[in-house]
Amino acid sequence: MRERRVVYQYNLNSMKKGLFLCCCAMCSLLLQAQTGRNMSVEQCVPGITPESFGCKGDSMVDDSGKWSFLTLANQSWPQLLEEKPFRYAPPRTINLQIQPVHSPSWVYVNPSMAVSRRYVPTDLTNDAEKIKAAQTQDDMLLQFAFDDPAYLPDFNLTKLSLKDNRYPVASADYYANDVYYHITYAVAALDEEQHALCVHISVKNESASEKVAHVRAKLGYYPENEIFDYHYIPFYWDNTKWRPYDKVSLRGADIYKEDKRIGRVIPGDMQVEWERSKTYADKDYEEVLYPQVWFGSGYVLPPYRLKSMQDVIHAHKSVKPNETASFSIKLLVDDAQATERHFDRLASLSPARLEQAALDAYAKELSGDVAQLDFNKNHWPDIFSVMQLSIKQMLIKYPGKSSYQPAQGGSSERFYVWVFEAVHMLRAMLRTGQFDDVKRGLDFIFSLQDAGCPPVGKFTTTAGAVGTTGPRWANTTGMALVLACEYYLYSRDEAFIEQFLPKILKAVRWIEGEVKATRKLNADGSRPSTYGLMPWAVGCDADTGYCLSDTDVFTFWGFAKAVDFLEYIGHPEAATLRNQLEMYRQDLLAAIDLLKRPDGYIGRIVQEEGVKQDIQPKFEITDSMTPIALVGIMDPRADTFRKFMDFFENHYTDGEFMGGLDREIMYTNQCEHYWQQVYLKLGEWKKAFILVQTCLRYGMSQDTYQTAERFSKRNPAFAPWQPNGSANGRIIDMMLNSFYYENSADFITLLGAMPFEWLIETGHSSVRNLYTLTGKVTMNVDRITDDACAVKLVSDGYLPAHIRIPAHLNAKSESDGVKQMTAETFVLSGKMKEVSFVVRK
Repeated sequence: MRERRVVYQYNLNSMKKGLFLCCCAMCSLLLQAQTGRNMSVEQCVPGITPESFGCKGDSMVDDSGKWSFLTLANQSWPQLLEEKPFRYAPPRTINLQIQPVHSPSWVYVNPSMAVSRRYVPTDLTNDAEKIKAAQTQDDMLLQFAFDDPAYLPDFNLTKLSLKDNRYPVASADYYANDVYYHITYAVAALDEEQHALCVHISVKNESASEKVAHVRAKLGYYPENEIFDYHYIPFYWDNTKWRPYDKVSLRGADIYKEDKRIGRVIPGDMQVEWERSKTYADKDYEEVLYPQVWFGSGYVLPPYRLKSMQDVIHAHKSVKPNETASFSIKLLVDDAQATERHFDRLASLSPARLEQAALDAYAKELSGDVAQLDFNKNHWPDIFSVMQLSIKQMLIKYPGKSSYQPAQGGSSERFYVWVFEAVHMLRAMLRTGQFDDVKRGLDFIFSLQDAGCPPVGKFTTTAGAVGTTGPRWANTTGMALVLACEYYLYSRDEAFIEQFLPKILKAVRWIEGEVKATRKLNADGSRPSTYGLMPWAVGCDADTGYCLSDTDVFTFWGFAKAVDFLEYIGHPEAATLRNQLEMYRQDLLAAIDLLKRPDGYIGRIVQEEGVKQDIQPKFEITDSMTPIALVGIMDPRADTFRKFMDFFENHYTDGEFMGGLDREIMYTNQCEHYWQQVYLKLGEWKKAFILVQTCLRYGMSQDTYQTAERFSKRNPAFAPWQPNGSANGRIIDMMLNSFYYENSADFITLLGAMPFEWLIETGHSSVRNLYTLTGKVTMNVDRITDDACAVKLVSDGYLPAHIRIPAHLNAKSESDGVKQMTAETFVLSGKMKEVSFVVRK
């Protein structure tokens, strides 16, 4: 939903060179000719044509004729489940965060095997000076060079992984010239203001003869915009990133930055010394490594040659065949806050203890009375864990504050808060029971109410509106209400009412007042097309105007959630606000009726003659009107929505993707998340299943499960906003929806996006401690024969009265008090706490 407009300063020459060389490096990864995207000639916004999107023709089927979304959905379950190769190279891990949860000092491992610390400044708004200071702050960077003559590892050939495939204690490895290099990275908290980074480097000689192994480590502190490219630029790393820095030195085993001790080297079984300077010539690389090319490994391409080095830690040892040598580096992460007390603590901890402390801290975050997913298929439990830990890493606690600032992730703009994205990140954590994280995130979000950073638009007032520190979207107040009201409905935290009720009332009254203000007839008595809608406003980073899909849909959603909440607690204003909400809904339906076209498509922008609007054509698909079927504006079974869906599926889908920006770039996770819910509501089970797989394949990297905002069919090094907070939340939600989807507090769908074959294959699957609107639920699915499974639900509250299980699962109730109404619907008598079914093929 974003096209970032914040100006980011970066090294232009480095960017140009990087883009060129990255293309060269990626050539071997390009797959078959890519899908051509086609659209209807008619467009919602005047002037937009298929050619605006780089498309021609009128068919969305690609050149092979096999991969349209509808073709996929019409396959049988066995066909859908066949193991198929990835059509495109999935995104790479570019920014792997390894810092403790809630830390403002973000520590990244990247594919070059370098590790960096980049601080997240607080209280950043659109102030130009603060933005510049954030973008030019000094970042810590620790890089490694291998062998002699020395070279940087080629980032295209490294591999990254997580400890136990789920905890952010990272490993990176590399192989060249018969030497295997392996580095582990762990960060543990020493106190609230200081962390310890431990890097353990090992080398194994896999040749038939003795070799001298060399590893050089370069520690420096550089202005961020001079080293790291803007995150919409595909990742690239070469010897231009290895830059002089002379303020670091090694004195004995201690590492100093100027006169402050900030780290220590543990030599292990290698010789370690400070190397002032070292130079090589191209012929050194050709003479030493050229013979190795015949065996397929070890030739150093020019961009990775380090022909001049200064001020590095040099570890070396003569290693016999099949032997391993290693050393470690320990660093204080926040050099500016480093004290001798911190250093003494760092020095006292062994690398093994530091790594274990990091692991224990991560494991603690996922323990206790929180959701647990047991489903031994395609690493689902690991992904489920990684997503939650990543969200926690992006909830920032600053010293002396109790709230958590929710970052959207990424790198270059990690210091901004987009409330819309934060809500999508945190809503899923309600279902997993991570209530403290959500409440502290809400504390921060509502600190932006009447805080001098309001949404931008032609409002009558902004008093009561919730603002944001990035671009000032008008939907932030509605989204803040969604999260606040759902927090209470899931947690039943009674203390929350006293703390947040005044804020909720101020916010909902602001929405009520703004839509009331536009209920005015024209001078001639006619009704304007914007009657009863939110005023002209900033809809998202790219759209400004009367943006129904950006502004009104999510403002209505927050209004509706607030009314539900107020009715639940018996507030006296609930009835009046319910009437106002229904008027808003009717006004939205009237606007939708004006925007729908004969072909079924519904436009997302209200056009007013003479009113200037700034609309991004490439967001026509990603910011479509799909959510009207999810927020209570329109039933997805309505004829208007059915026609819209038919148009969308036939013209705007791109294979398994629902959010195409153009021929190459897909906006991932957002649209798939919307449509999965639509399909679950409509009983389109295969479609719902496909979209989960799309996100799990292309919405994140496959080695460490790092999500991104967009996906390139052609360049896996393109991974903007990685890791991506809202994408993490959406994927958690989609995984849980596959097992247990809440249509409403009184109606759930079970196993709607879960193939029966997978349930049989895994034997046992469960979602334990799943928080729902009616209580905490545990769901177990157990194979009882080769063609049948038992499904059991137990709630500590009660189960919804209406349960739907797809007809192809042939469900039968095993519990008294359950009446089967149709082939796939059941009604429970009373507030039952436990129910069992048998499903079979």
